[in-house]
Amino acid sequence: MISALDRLRALRTGKSLEETAGIDKLPVEWRYEYEERAAILEYDGGLSRIEADSQALREIFERIRSIAQI
Repeated sequence: MISALDRLRALRTGKSLEETAGIDKLPVEWRYEYEERAAILEYDGGLSRIEADSQALREIFERIRSIAQI
């Protein structure tokens, strides 16, 4: 289920709801990590919001996978 926050975020960024589906499945602590990383990529890295969100989500899922393999 996609939360209202994710629906608003999708509208703001121009993403489809399907593209934001991975975000609502993250535990709260990982979601905070995602939000922080996306902000860093956007403001410090010079990426667009959509690029920053996508890159941050990929990085967070990669970190989760690497921890799960330990």
